[in-house]
Amino acid sequence: MMNNEIIRMEDIYKTYGGTEVLKGINLSVSESEVVVLLGPSGTGKSTLLRCINLLTVPDRGRVWVNNVELTAPKININHAREHIGMVFQDFNLFNHLRAIDNVAIGLVKVLGVKKKEARERSRVQLEKVGLANKMQLYPGQLSGGQKQRVAIARALAMDPKVMLFDEPTSALDPELIGEVLDVMQKLAQEGMTMVCVTHEMHFANEVAKRIIFMEGGIVVEEGAPQEFFSSPKTERAKKFLGKFAGTNAADSN
Repeated sequence: MMNNEIIRMEDIYKTYGGTEVLKGINLSVSESEVVVLLGPSGTGKSTLLRCINLLTVPDRGRVWVNNVELTAPKININHAREHIGMVFQDFNLFNHLRAIDNVAIGLVKVLGVKKKEARERSRVQLEKVGLANKMQLYPGQLSGGQKQRVAIARALAMDPKVMLFDEPTSALDPELIGEVLDVMQKLAQEGMTMVCVTHEMHFANEVAKRIIFMEGGIVVEEGAPQEFFSSPKTERAKKFLGKFAGTNAADSN
């Protein structure tokens, strides 16, 4: 891997039930870069994202994160994943645990951090995402946006080198989307390496350093957001963006 390259994917293929979802994808992401994956539904974006941390194992190809090859035969994948945070669209919180314990559980169970220290680190991360006054609440007492911010805090507590976001606002009511995107934008400003699957066009335009447009399991076009949104090079990208013309971040989910 190159010096500032933190993610590298080579020749990634994945087939589900006879359908080839990824067709030889190559992707590299530099440290502190924010990459947004765009494209129609069902085109392989989430599958590609999940291949980065091997939640989905590619049929062919190799993946490196933080100079470790995750696709190596004898890799300790759980240890390798400790450096990769992931936020899902459906939160994946434990309903029987308070917010602070949802954040702390990975530190205790995975990293072996003492419970007192884990709760302190969790408190810091919950404050960071604007939930200082919600730490003792259960998921059932939180809004969707608050749940997603707990999920982000949980990922950040593990001190990841990379954050992956799989449509983190798609399950939220429109008025709650902004509070999650604000947290993500702050992370980007702080230099977190991020790969995001999203339909939030305003966020992609404002925060991404690079847009990767996928369709049919391949990368159709990529470039800086200013170029992609103002003058897409391919007809497929033009058609896709045409559906979002005139929308704002709250409308484009």
